[in-house]
Amino acid sequence: MPAPRYVTSVCSGSLILGKAGLLKGYKATSHWSCRNALAGFGAIPTDARVVRDRNRITGAGVTSGLDFGPTMIAELRDRTYAECTQLMSEYDPQPPFNAGTLKTARPEVKAPMIELIAGFRKQAEALAANG
Repeated sequence: MPAPRYVTSVCSGSLILGKAGLLKGYKATSHWSCRNALAGFGAIPTDARVVRDRNRITGAGVTSGLDFGPTMIAELRDRTYAECTQLMSEYDPQPPFNAGTLKTARPEVKAPMIELIAGFRKQAEALAANG
């Protein structure tokens, strides 16, 4: 069976790739709540919306999939075609608030979200700890 051209995921899907042993030694990203758990699978957690390391391409949280799409189109076709797709879909992000990352969110936004998602984070870390 030939090797896959690309191994990809968006959001916490990278945990599945990690569990399958497909990220060992590769830089990868995931949703902020479980990104650090990737280290337990031998991956190198990276804080970026889209991370490419050789043929592994991972996207961070759900909306990074909007960046991931044109990235993959450029990989599979070319940059001009990807930009045409971006223009056709009018993808010109202008978020109403600057609270999309732990670096930019205000403390009163981060604290309740970290608490709310603590269970998921613990499950991700447990999955990674069990290899």
